[in-house]
Amino acid sequence: MTTTMMPKPRLDKQQIAVANIKLLLDASHSKKKDLAEYMGKVPQSLSKMLQNKQTWFFEDMCTAAEFFGVGIETLVRTDLTPLKAEQILKTAAPSKGNGGQVVAGHGFEPWTSGL
Repeated sequence: MTTTMMPKPRLDKQQIAVANIKLLLDASHSKKKDLAEYMGKVPQSLSKMLQNKQTWFFEDMCTAAEFFGVGIETLVRTDLTPLKAEQILKTAAPSKGNGGQVVAGHGFEPWTSGL
C-alpha cells in the first residue's frame, strides 16, 4: 500500500505582506497617500496593489518596510495582529517616510550584526 502525502497549502507571501501592510497603516495612523508618495507611486496604483490587483515587486516591499521602519520579514509574518503591529510600531526606529513618528522596527539588522 502506498501512502500519498498531500502537500501543505502554500501561503501566498504577497497576500500576507499586503495584509500586514494594511495592519501597519492602521496601527501607525499613516495615510495610504503618504505611503504611495514615499514609494514613488500614484495613490491609484498603490490602491490596486493593496487590493492584490497589481503585483508587488521586491523593491516595493522593501520600500514599504522602510516606510514603517521594519524589516521585510515583518511584512511576511503570519502571526501579525493589530495589537502586535502597534507593539512593533512602539519600539520602531524612526523612518524617513512617517513624518517623524516612531514606527515599527525589530532592532536587528543582519547587514550590521556580522551575520
